[in-house]
Amino acid sequence: MSGLEELKKIIYSPKPSRSILSHIPPGVRLRLQENAYRQLKEREWIFNRTENDLIFLIHESGGYGLVVGIQDIDWSEFQLNSVKN
Repeated sequence: MSGLEELKKIIYSPKPSRSILSHIPPGVRLRLQENAYRQLKEREWIFNRTENDLIFLIHESGGYGLVVGIQDIDWSEFQLNSVKN
């Protein structure tokens, strides 16, 4: 993927409003953006809660978690999964 395509993906990636974030139930799977936290092999995490603009995620095993920003989530992937379910 070229740098321009990556930039377009970041700029045009739909982000939910804070009010929508409060309606995401715990347990929903969220996927990290490909350019966020590249050192992590796991890209899919389980939503726990939000505080301010931070999203608290839990690993599938439940043994540890991760705190990320709203911009670190692949919201287009979330919307696709929401429509399927």
